[in-house]
Amino acid sequence: MPRSFWFRLALILILLPCSLPAQERLRVIVETDAGGDPDDEQSMVRFLLYANEWDVEGIIANRPVAREKENRNRERTGLGIVRAMVNAYGQCYPRLVLHDRRYPPPEMLAQLTVAGYDDVEDGVNLIIKAVDDPDPRPVWFCNWGTDSGSAARCLKRALDRVLRQRGPDGYARFKNRLRLSSADKFQEHTGTIDPPWVIWVDTFRPELDKRRWYHRFSAITARAGGFDIERDVRTGHGPLGELYPTNTGIPQKEGDTMSFLYLVPTGMNDPEHPDWGSWAGRYGLMESAGGKAYYWANQMDTWRGTTHRDNTLARWAEHLQNDFAARMDWCVKDYARANHPPLPANRGIRTMRAAAGERVTLDGSGWIDPDRNRLDHEWIWYPEPGTYRGEPIEIVDARSPEASFTAPQVTQRQTLHFVQIVTDSGTPRLTRYQRVVVTVEPR
Repeated sequence: MPRSFWFRLALILILLPCSLPAQERLRVIVETDAGGDPDDEQSMVRFLLYANEWDVEGIIANRPVAREKENRNRERTGLGIVRAMVNAYGQCYPRLVLHDRRYPPPEMLAQLTVAGYDDVEDGVNLIIKAVDDPDPRPVWFCNWGTDSGSAARCLKRALDRVLRQRGPDGYARFKNRLRLSSADKFQEHTGTIDPPWVIWVDTFRPELDKRRWYHRFSAITARAGGFDIERDVRTGHGPLGELYPTNTGIPQKEGDTMSFLYLVPTGMNDPEHPDWGSWAGRYGLMESAGGKAYYWANQMDTWRGTTHRDNTLARWAEHLQNDFAARMDWCVKDYARANHPPLPANRGIRTMRAAAGERVTLDGSGWIDPDRNRLDHEWIWYPEPGTYRGEPIEIVDARSPEASFTAPQVTQRQTLHFVQIVTDSGTPRLTRYQRVVVTVEPR
């Protein structure tokens, strides 16, 4: 082999993301009623392409019989549909793992894909086993919704069993190990049985202007940045992309996708802070939650001259669709012919303290692009997640890796959020972020 080949291979191995420390990776379980509305299958295509970002603990299929007419999948059970998609992922895996070695082996995902039908306990047992595992990390649970023809929710059944068998104290210990990015399908376990969920983010609601957040994903993202579902997913991108159905009432509906996009570690978001924003939008406390840490999509961002809930997602829509298109490329291309997101010098949310009137430096240097593409930098002040509501903050050298601002005059402690947006020059252009939270103290 020529020396240039070995140099490129060494560079790839150095820059490929290594496994993060266990405490930094989220543990995730998904429950889907695949076989009903085909948008679950749309979301599953995308979910499997992000399986490298978490420790996937299980995929539960809870619809025993596919719905006639509405669902046209050749497989006629929910478990059969999901297993076929995992099998398609397995066919793409030899390519995917070239781009990120954290992708789980398909055999592992196949073992973790189980039925959640009313007449079997597989889904319930999987949840209990995962939550009882000595791993100190909590389990994030994503229920994608259920309706007529699907089984009872497996997490509700698991909670019923634990409460019955372990009593209130054991139930509380079990429940406190869970986090929800999910539709609410758990009845009294959400509303009346203590303790409340440690955190619940409803990525489906509320309805504003006669539109549920569940229905906004397609309208905001379907064509963002010139994205084309046939060109970028369904054609020429391998067997997984071919399984993306298009017979949903809303084109590219993907109503369940925000439940896991909320958890994708982009550098901007922290799942413990729904009000900070993510690729699934920005969330605030439910008005009727009585102080519980229950969130839903009731927040608005001012962006490009308008103030609207849609802006909490629209401002990132091109970035997330470009990322989806790139991952579809990973299914069929080797490393050298595909694009990969830029890598920050430091992972995680950064925090700083400053005194009113102090000049503050925002240091976002040290980013690396695995493909040696040019990197464009932009620092923005993101006012909505912070507490400061005074005069706009002017960022000096906002399009440089290192920027600065003058901390505003305040009479009490205030927080300011800044996001560094780093985009490469590859095809498609890929973006990652760094968030800095600055606490300003009065002098």
